[in-house]
Amino acid sequence: MSSPAPGRRYPRSKATGRRPESEKKARTRSRPSGRIVIAAFAVAVAAAVALIAVALFVGGDDSGTPASTTPVVDLTAIPQDGTVLGDKDATVLFIEYADLQCPFCAVYAVDVFPTIVDEYIRQGNVKAEFRGLAFLGPDSEKALRFVLAAGLQDHLWDMQEGLFRNQGRENAGWVTDDLLREVAGEIPGLDVDRLFEGANSSQVTTMLEEAARQGQADEVPGTPSFFVKIGDADSYRLEVPLSPDAFRAALDDALQG
Repeated sequence: MSSPAPGRRYPRSKATGRRPESEKKARTRSRPSGRIVIAAFAVAVAAAVALIAVALFVGGDDSGTPASTTPVVDLTAIPQDGTVLGDKDATVLFIEYADLQCPFCAVYAVDVFPTIVDEYIRQGNVKAEFRGLAFLGPDSEKALRFVLAAGLQDHLWDMQEGLFRNQGRENAGWVTDDLLREVAGEIPGLDVDRLFEGANSSQVTTMLEEAARQGQADEVPGTPSFFVKIGDADSYRLEVPLSPDAFRAALDDALQG
C-alpha cells in the first residue's frame, strides 16, 4: 500500500501535545470492498472553542508555501453553494478537512486539487466539500472565518485557494487585513466589504463550530484529511499520498460504486 500523506496532527493534550497511552491503538472502520480506505484513529477533534485553546500549545513551523499571484486552479463556471463545489447532483462527494495554516494542506491545494477540479469536478462526476478546522493558531481561525464568509457569497473555494497560495509561516501573523483584501479583490463577484462584515458574524461562528463537530464525528486525526461519500452510504476516509495519481485511483474507485 502507498505511504500515507504527511499532515499536521491535532494536539493530544494541553500540557504535552502527546497522545494518551489509552488512545494509541488504531480502530479499524468498516469499509466497502475494493475501496481505498484506512483505519480511522480513535482520536476526536476538539470542539471549536477547545481548538482555539489548545492551539497555544502547538509549536510553530518555519515552513510556508511560496506566494503566487496567479491562481493555480480555474474555478470559472463551476457552481459553488456555500462549502460545496460542483454539480449538486454528483453522486460522489469528496470531503476535505483542512487548516489554512497547515503546510501539507497547501501542498494539496497547489499540487493535487487542480487535477481533481479539472478531471472530476468540472466534469460533473464529483462534488467537493470544504470543512475548515482551526487548531494551529490564531491565524488559522482568522483565515477560516474569511473563507467561510466568502462561502456566504458562494466564493469559498476561490478564497481558500488564494490563501493557500499566499500561505505564510505558521503563527507569524501572516493573515493580515491587507492580505485578505488583496486576495478577495482578485475574486470576481466577491463583495469585499460584505466579506469583512461576515467574517465575525454569528453565522460564520456557527459554521466553524459545525465543522469541528463533523470532524469529531469523523474522528479526524489531523490535516489534511479526506473522506469520500457515495450517495446515501456512510463516508469513508482515504489515506493516500499527496499526488494526483493517488487521488485519481481513489476517485475512480468511488465512481465505480
